[in-house]
Amino acid sequence: MMSAPRIRFTEILKRLEAETEAAPETYRYRFGESDRFEIGIANDRAGREEAWGLVYRAYLQKGYMAPSDSRMRILPQDALPGTTTFVAREADGSAAATLTMVPDSPMGLPMDDLYRRELDALRAAGRRPCEIAKLVACVEERQGMEMLLHLFKLAYLSARRLDGCTDFVITVNPRHEKYYRRLLLFEPIGETRAYGSVNGAEAVPLRLDLLRAEELYRQAFGGRSGRANLHAFFVGDDEPAILDWLGRERTPLSEADLRYFFAERSDILGRVTPAERLHLQDCYLAYDLEAATAPGLADAR
Repeated sequence: MMSAPRIRFTEILKRLEAETEAAPETYRYRFGESDRFEIGIANDRAGREEAWGLVYRAYLQKGYMAPSDSRMRILPQDALPGTTTFVAREADGSAAATLTMVPDSPMGLPMDDLYRRELDALRAAGRRPCEIAKLVACVEERQGMEMLLHLFKLAYLSARRLDGCTDFVITVNPRHEKYYRRLLLFEPIGETRAYGSVNGAEAVPLRLDLLRAEELYRQAFGGRSGRANLHAFFVGDDEPAILDWLGRERTPLSEADLRYFFAERSDILGRVTPAERLHLQDCYLAYDLEAATAPGLADAR
């Protein structure tokens, strides 16, 4: 029997080096003039802390919330594996805008506090809503609008292609209602009300049918050229690369980070209902939620 040819270790290293050089660059979602801005996913402690801190400072400035020891805007649904926070960054790496998408779950949606009847009507019809929450842009208005469109695109692809959601829902300030209705084609699903979770600021509930969104955008914008064609923008040729990137980057909280954000920096794990706690435990079967809310942890915040 013939023996296999011997391959030297140095030859193997050379092959690996050649494969590395030939491998495509890791996907990065960039936009703006000279790719000035980049959007990433807050999938570690530092990223989440920065994004939720950005929302906290913006809400504090607008009077939407009172000062908090955590210096972050943290929602109970942020603990869920399906919740995704996107962060748009400047060229220097500083966070400039953020958006959090919250698919429906047994823990409900943040806007259930004010619009449960409207959301329950969607659920009763067999829909699976996904809320756009904590959407802020701390840049000048024109750049902010561009950032929000790109953030919205990534949220749309995540919700529709990866999570099987059927509707986007959002609460917006009445001053911004026209923007969402005329440009993004949302429609109202309820009346304007004072929203307690943002210090009583007025809120308008809006909805976008994700099952019809592409056709709606095609009809409204398909005949336009360049950036004005929002249909081509949202469902462009870059979609496969984006979906692959989203699938790799959307990762759940580690056990240490779940404890850090929801027991040490806040007392959210100690305040959720028994049903919500059971759902969280089902989401993190390998985690010890009892240890995360042991006496003394919440006091450390």
